[in-house]
Amino acid sequence: MTGGGWLTFGFVIAIGLPLTVLVAVICWPERTPEDRTVEAIRRRVENEDAP
Repeated sequence: MTGGGWLTFGFVIAIGLPLTVLVAVICWPERTPEDRTVEAIRRRVENEDAP
């Protein structure tokens, strides 16, 4: 690679890598805690309603 090619490659890495990480962090689904699932909430409500 020539000097300009390395410079372009460096800019692509310097800008592209953090941008890729940012997009991944924003788009990655957050794991739902076990006590916040639909089934866990349904069980709690049913237990509260039970005599």
